[in-house]
Amino acid sequence: MNKRKQGDKNTVIAVLTGDIVRSTALSQLMYDDLLYSLNSQLTMICNNHPANQFAITRGDSFQVILHDPEYAAKYALLIRTSLKSQCINYDCRISIGIGRDPVIRQSIGHSTGDAFTLSGRALDEMKSHTLKISTLDSQFNEHFHLLTEYVDQQVATMTERQCAIAYLLLKKDKPLTQGEIADKLGANRVSINRSIKSANITLIEDYIILFAKKITEYFR
Repeated sequence: MNKRKQGDKNTVIAVLTGDIVRSTALSQLMYDDLLYSLNSQLTMICNNHPANQFAITRGDSFQVILHDPEYAAKYALLIRTSLKSQCINYDCRISIGIGRDPVIRQSIGHSTGDAFTLSGRALDEMKSHTLKISTLDSQFNEHFHLLTEYVDQQVATMTERQCAIAYLLLKKDKPLTQGEIADKLGANRVSINRSIKSANITLIEDYIILFAKKITEYFR
């Protein structure tokens, strides 16, 4: 029998539902490499909060429950930039649902609540996009719709090097200098600076900061 945990009316969670893009076009070696990277990122995300949990299902699909929903956009972009930094052909679609009062069971797939419904439904409806955020607050959705489309398109067109830089900057616990990034990637500082500017990575960082702020304002 599945364990059942009912959240109270003030419990706010984010659910990330995703799947690998063009998984059937990858060789078995590339597919295994991608899954290893994905599992590593999901494990890291769940280590950031004791109640976070994830499951990878059907080989190319995954779901994450986040009890630190203000970081949902950051986590989604960490997953994508991590994968794309390994290989430009690695990517995934991620749908973020934000909701209250979840019913979390031992099996993530059997858990229910608005966040699960919103996240799963939006993923099914995603065609050309690879990142979407859904909540029951229409004002929040309207505020972030175009911003998220822009960030999604930006990440989709980034190179492996640009994704590697973005990943380091998003993951950091303390500010990294361009010199430190260059050392980590075996590059020169000038090329790092050029990549940050051409990919508008600072705007992606600003988006994540704004998302966290607005989640706190709207839902906390």
